[in-house]
Amino acid sequence: MTLTVLETILYLAVAPVVIYVVIALLVALPKLARRPKHRPGDPWNYAPLWWTANPAGAQLPAAAEHPRTGDRGGARGNW
Repeated sequence: MTLTVLETILYLAVAPVVIYVVIALLVALPKLARRPKHRPGDPWNYAPLWWTANPAGAQLPAAAEHPRTGDRGGARGNW
């Protein structure tokens, strides 16, 4: 079986380029679909959110204690 010059070019040049373009689009599409990030100097268009690691230092009331429901603890309650 012989290949023409056109078939050879299609197999050795065009097909790999198509594969690379498809992979590049699959990688880039999630980033392009996200909303833009906030950049320094841009206006802040979101509701304010106040957070502090030290409520006593910020003269804020301490968070309410959660009641214990048993002797077991941890994320799965098995230690």
